[in-house]
Amino acid sequence: MTASLASLQQAAQQQLQVSTLLHSTISSAALQQLQCQCYATAPYQSYNQRSDLLNSVATLPAQFGCSKTELARLLMLSLLAEFSLQQLPLTISSEISDNYQRSLQRIFKLWCSADTASPPETDDKFLKDIGLLTGALLPCTERVVEPFSALQRSLLYSDGIAQAAGFIRELVVAQGNKPVCRLHIHLSEINQLTAAGWRQTCQQVANLLLLNPQLKGVVGACWFYDPAIAAISPKLAFISELLSEMQANWFFSHSEGEKSGAFSRSASRKQAFESGHYQPKNYVVFIPRSRLLAWYKRQSVL
Repeated sequence: MTASLASLQQAAQQQLQVSTLLHSTISSAALQQLQCQCYATAPYQSYNQRSDLLNSVATLPAQFGCSKTELARLLMLSLLAEFSLQQLPLTISSEISDNYQRSLQRIFKLWCSADTASPPETDDKFLKDIGLLTGALLPCTERVVEPFSALQRSLLYSDGIAQAAGFIRELVVAQGNKPVCRLHIHLSEINQLTAAGWRQTCQQVANLLLLNPQLKGVVGACWFYDPAIAAISPKLAFISELLSEMQANWFFSHSEGEKSGAFSRSASRKQAFESGHYQPKNYVVFIPRSRLLAWYKRQSVL
């Protein structure tokens, strides 16, 4: 634990010591129950499957006479105060350790600082911050990585016999569909996607697999993994180019509609969709362990 992380935890502990909400309203047992709800209750449970936690954060404020934000802030402070790199479920690299310093500082500023401009929402970004604090997610440059995920078997049936055969071949190469590292975008962590950041992300994930032999590969699912995205958004071509360099395999999952994330930061993609020239499609990309580590080894000799 670096001095900076230690000072951050000390600040969190100090806030907990003077918290009127903790000492006059919410019992330690109630806070401990909230903390327990932050963790998975079954193997390979996704970071965003925390229904008990979301229900508690929504209903307990009325019981305790506080706001949802105040309760979420108290929970974040308690998780920060108890965070330990040594208790993470995997062996991590020094790069991921350094990433954690940046992430925890951001979380403290967002959730725990008195000068927060507006109360943060208890949405997917909230659950991703919870995931970072509990080890359900790990920070890797431009992605957060879910280290205990599974490659979904539904891909066998989503796009015909050819895809099913390719999917089975990848399972054979990987020697199973779990555990794999799943890539996610955390909008609180990044402002934009870059070619340099994407390459660094993949290098850090490859190193994570090198340090943890039980991990069978890397998977991601999103509209920007669509092989055709470069025709609509040439600036995103670097994503598929690097995936091709790593010998990834693409699997069609489903088409997306007007609520697709493809439109959240691009008026041109939205316009192309409305004019019938673009249909956002969600693709799953998968890189088996052996292939990713072979690519990583080649990086070290370049």
